[in-house]
Amino acid sequence: MKKRIFSTLLALCMLLCLMPTAAFAEDSTETPPVCSCETACTVENMNKDCPVCGAEGASAENCAKYIKPADDAAVQPEGEVSDPQPEGEVSDPQPETALTALIGGNQTVKDVSSESDLTAAIDETNVNTVKLAGDIIISSSLTVRRTVTLDLNGHVLKYESANEGSVIVVEGGGNLTLTDSNDEKVHRFNKSVMPWALAADDATGENFVDVSGGVITGGTGTDLSTYGGTTWYCGGGALIKNGGSLTMRGGNIIGCSAECGGGVCVDSGRNGEPGQFSMSGGSIIGCVASNSGGGVFASGKFQMSGPAVIRSCTVESTIQLICGGGVYVNGSSSFEMSGDAKIEGCQAISTSAYGGGVYVSSSSSFVMTAKAEIEGCRAISNSANSSKGGGVHLSNATTFTLSGSAVIQNCTATNSVNSGEAYGGGVSAACVKEITLEDNASIAGCIAANGSGLYITGSQLPGYGKLFANGGSVDGDVVLGDPTDTTVGPGTITGTGGTVFNGKATVTPGSTIEKGTFNGEVINNGTITGGVFNSTVSGNGTITGGTFNTPMTGSGTESDPYQISTAAQLKRFRDIVNGPNGQTKNLAACAVLTADIDLNNEPWTPIGTDRDSAYTGTFDGQGHTVKNLSVTVNVQPGRAGLFGCVKDGTIRKLTVAGSVSCTANQGWCGGIAGYAMDETIENCASLCTVSCTGIDARVGGIVGLVDYNSRTLIIRDCYNIGKITGRSDNGSGDAGGICGFYMNGKISNCYNVGEITGSGYVSKIAVSAYNDSRPTNCYYLSDTDTDLNGTAKTAAEFANGDVLEELKAGRNDSPWDSCQYVAAAKITLPVFKGQGDEHTHNGNWTSNGDGTHSRSCACGVAETKACTITPATCTEKAKCTVCGAEYGDVLGHDFSWTHDDNMHWKQCSRCDGKDDVNPHDWDSGTITIAPTCTKEGKKTYTCTVCHATKTEPIDATGHSWKSDWTSDATHHWHECANENCDVTDNAGKDGYAKHSGGTATCTEKAKCTVCGVKYGAIDSANHTGKEQWTQTATTHEKKWNCCNTVSVPNENHEWADGVCSECGYVCQHEDADKNHICDICGKTTSEHKDADNNHICDYCNKKISDHSGGKATCIAKAVCEICKESYGSPDPNNHTDLKHIDAKGATAAEEGNIAYWYCDGCKKYFSDAAATKEITKAATVTAKLPPKITAGDGATVTQGEKKELSFTSDASFADFLRVELDGTALDEKNYTKREGSTIITLNRDFVATLSVGEHTLAIVSKSGTATAKFTVKAKPTETATPQPTVTPQPTAQPTQTAQPQPTVQPVSPIPRTGDTANPALWFALLIVSGSALAAIFVLRRKDNRK
Repeated sequence: MKKRIFSTLLALCMLLCLMPTAAFAEDSTETPPVCSCETACTVENMNKDCPVCGAEGASAENCAKYIKPADDAAVQPEGEVSDPQPEGEVSDPQPETALTALIGGNQTVKDVSSESDLTAAIDETNVNTVKLAGDIIISSSLTVRRTVTLDLNGHVLKYESANEGSVIVVEGGGNLTLTDSNDEKVHRFNKSVMPWALAADDATGENFVDVSGGVITGGTGTDLSTYGGTTWYCGGGALIKNGGSLTMRGGNIIGCSAECGGGVCVDSGRNGEPGQFSMSGGSIIGCVASNSGGGVFASGKFQMSGPAVIRSCTVESTIQLICGGGVYVNGSSSFEMSGDAKIEGCQAISTSAYGGGVYVSSSSSFVMTAKAEIEGCRAISNSANSSKGGGVHLSNATTFTLSGSAVIQNCTATNSVNSGEAYGGGVSAACVKEITLEDNASIAGCIAANGSGLYITGSQLPGYGKLFANGGSVDGDVVLGDPTDTTVGPGTITGTGGTVFNGKATVTPGSTIEKGTFNGEVINNGTITGGVFNSTVSGNGTITGGTFNTPMTGSGTESDPYQISTAAQLKRFRDIVNGPNGQTKNLAACAVLTADIDLNNEPWTPIGTDRDSAYTGTFDGQGHTVKNLSVTVNVQPGRAGLFGCVKDGTIRKLTVAGSVSCTANQGWCGGIAGYAMDETIENCASLCTVSCTGIDARVGGIVGLVDYNSRTLIIRDCYNIGKITGRSDNGSGDAGGICGFYMNGKISNCYNVGEITGSGYVSKIAVSAYNDSRPTNCYYLSDTDTDLNGTAKTAAEFANGDVLEELKAGRNDSPWDSCQYVAAAKITLPVFKGQGDEHTHNGNWTSNGDGTHSRSCACGVAETKACTITPATCTEKAKCTVCGAEYGDVLGHDFSWTHDDNMHWKQCSRCDGKDDVNPHDWDSGTITIAPTCTKEGKKTYTCTVCHATKTEPIDATGHSWKSDWTSDATHHWHECANENCDVTDNAGKDGYAKHSGGTATCTEKAKCTVCGVKYGAIDSANHTGKEQWTQTATTHEKKWNCCNTVSVPNENHEWADGVCSECGYVCQHEDADKNHICDICGKTTSEHKDADNNHICDYCNKKISDHSGGKATCIAKAVCEICKESYGSPDPNNHTDLKHIDAKGATAAEEGNIAYWYCDGCKKYFSDAAATKEITKAATVTAKLPPKITAGDGATVTQGEKKELSFTSDASFADFLRVELDGTALDEKNYTKREGSTIITLNRDFVATLSVGEHTLAIVSKSGTATAKFTVKAKPTETATPQPTVTPQPTAQPTQTAQPQPTVQPVSPIPRTGDTANPALWFALLIVSGSALAAIFVLRRKDNRK
């Protein structure tokens, strides 16, 4: 038992010996240095400013950002747990991830104010936002090849160079965002030049405008040279090359120019992906292009949203077709406007100009939605070539959608040379694929000669030219198709029909209306299959469906007839009756005229086209006239007139004027109707020229032909004035003044005065087939009675009322009113109420001898008026100035005396007659005005015959001047002694002059040296005394003692160093507030004093100084040289006890260290002598070297030989872990270990068990493994009985623990094994351990012996 206890004690001693002596070392308060790198260091690029990585001998693995390569990373064995962190120690922070290291940390903003700074910052990868700190002028394009934001910050970025260039070029996958953080800064531009130009801030006038926010300006475009080597300068403000992207959120691109894309050009992507451009803010203003896209040339995808604006941009040329004043959308691209995006005031100007606002090229799309707007844009052609699309032009195979509340308004397409060559004020489309109008979108207020709202053509291919009218409105005219252009095709309006068209719609051949509401006139020469029509529909097209709402009041019934007052309404009525192109016919529709109607000689299609579609309603002209009727029929059978065919109806109170003609066989023509059957025509008149040429022609003034089967026809109270002509090759050209031919019916109370000619039967009234149906009470103009169907009357009988009375036929309700001059017939005729014209008078007036005169009209009617008489004279009678007739007697002379200076005579007051002409006979004369000193008198003589008078002058008497002086305040003179002196103005008197001489003083006036009178004013400046000062403590005043005039007014002293610089007064100082300054003169009267060195003035008690002097160190504050107190803060950079530690190389047993400096004051470590680069203590340590065998390698032993084998590793004994033999860990009982450095001795018994051959022994330490080879030789041959070989059994394998990852650990305050912190304790432990081992060895020997 005692042995066991003793053995246990010895074992405890051994354990105590093996404990690291560092456990007894003193604690350290050193703070280890910390890595400050933001990115990982590499072997080639170490961060010299880092306290760890910048230390001498530091490696990249020491960097906190170091990322261990995947191949070298240690793998944690499955199921094993890594060593726990020792208590009290803090592990290193985890290194940043690879992603963090790659992206370079947090977002950064860099301010720039020069071209070089800007270019460098744009290229600097760790700068996310480049912000202008001032206006910058660049001489070469700013190229962007990465993702970055440019903040204009209210400043100007201007391109200024002799070479062409864009302000910005985005290429190589670059992604630029343009912003403006200061949109209140204002810049002034001259808008009278294109492109707009920066102006001085003080420039004024209507040509200058202010723009808020940052500005990009001056660019002239970059050469792309992509079209067969042709030079193309594109993107004045910004050029976005293939794969690039520009996002504009703010700022302005103003006053840039290029051939394509004056503001921005997006490359087309011919050599890669096209660029991308989006605007969610900012503006492009006043830019210009010479080929396409004044504002933007867009390829790929272009989006405008938010408040983005393109304004006042222009594409202009004098020699070529140009496109897109605001935006040019390149082929196979897309453009979308949304939000409040706006294009305004842009224009395309050239010999041929397309798309004032937007031009959309082949196979591209354009969408306007939300509140997007195109306003005030223009396409202007200045040659005979066309202009198209004031707002938008769509080219081949394009699509356009106008939705939301988007609007195109106030846009114009014009042509200054050929006004007719202007198409699509709002939108023009050539070979367009489809246009969609929906929601509340609109086209309004636009102007063009053709299609002010929309001009649409499709293609010869199917599926083109579609207008989907789903909603919204179009206020201008719409044109579908263009049959004159064979390169395009028809158009179709289709969709849901929600669109309202408020202007005129023209449907050309091949085009179709399927849907929509049309409030304006529709000219249909194509096809209508549906839609709602609220105005007239005319033309020769086909109608198979639709709803047609009359714009006229009334319902068309006899009790509620249509009210017609315009030509359009009359056309609409005609179409209601005729039902053209498949419309439902209303042959019985009734109507009344409410006004005269002018058809302007437009071709007229008759109402009631044939006998099967004859008009059967009631038409009441109400005394109105349809004038300028123009009917031309050239198809067989021809039915010509205002009405073609009428039957079973009534036409009344209607007058027609114009021309009706037919050039077809079976042509029946009349001013009112070509054909009639059982019709009533009454109170009508025809002033038309009616003619027909063809077989079986029938021509009449009112009706051409009455149907053979008609029984109840009535034509009454009608007249004809026009010329009627019927011609036929077969002799059947019948013509009649009222009716061309009739067999049955009643014609009565009518007359004809028109010329009638025909190649067949001719009648002044009507050609009738039967005697019992001849016209009754009808008259014609002729001097001979030769027509059986009427009675001849002379012009006089027509004019004097004879025919009128015959026509009335005693009826009280007769429509005949009076005889009036009818200009069309040039005679006076019976007419209805309200009819008649002014006479056309010819010839001279003739006196009637009764104070009147007369003249005759061409119609024979005389006009009589009172004579215009001039009064009689002395020698002539009164006379009419018109007809020359004389009246009364001559007046004779009324003489009275008159005269001149020498003669007198009798003068007539009404003429120039004179009598009794003789010289005057003067009397002796009378003084009428007495003479004065200066003026003549007058004597008057009178003629004794005519009493005329003459005068003669009397000489003036002259002055008699006095010798004494008379004076006033300013002058003196001599008065005249004559009583009749007429000189009242003293200036005219003798000696008149101003006072002179003498000298005025400050108290007395001057005395005139001529007259002795004092005059003038005292001279306040001419003093006779002296100036004297009056002084107080603060003021002074100076006066003249002669007159008390103040020369220096009372004022404050002008102090200069306590003395008044004017009056010399010396200040008696006062300092009530103790501020060392005189309260009166402001002079410093004393200085601060600080006898007790407390920084406080002993006089004014104010602080007069701060701590100063002394020098702070890393651990102590500075000491004030005045008050000797500490102040401020320690200076971390002023080390007072800095020691240099030399570098020490590492060994396998012991770590080394780099050269470094250590401050005893602040206990910090530094890698430089200046102590500017702080490091941790751990950073000073260099790792141990890999261990190696220093003794025992290559040893030999004979098999079975009991011999100890020793091996020495230079590793520290404290680092020892285990021993391995041939890869297998040895049980500790088979060997002993001891220090020096690490010595392993295999027990001899164990050695004796080893097999023959070479063996490998490994001494495993914490710092590595040292290996040695030794050999067990076979025994030499012996005769003795061989001993059995003992095979050592492998011991249980200890569980492998995971090796710790090589991380940068903070330096432990506990010294490592091998430290010599306490040599005495180390020696004592060594003695104890050795004694214990010896005792154990002795005890074992004793036991073995037993």
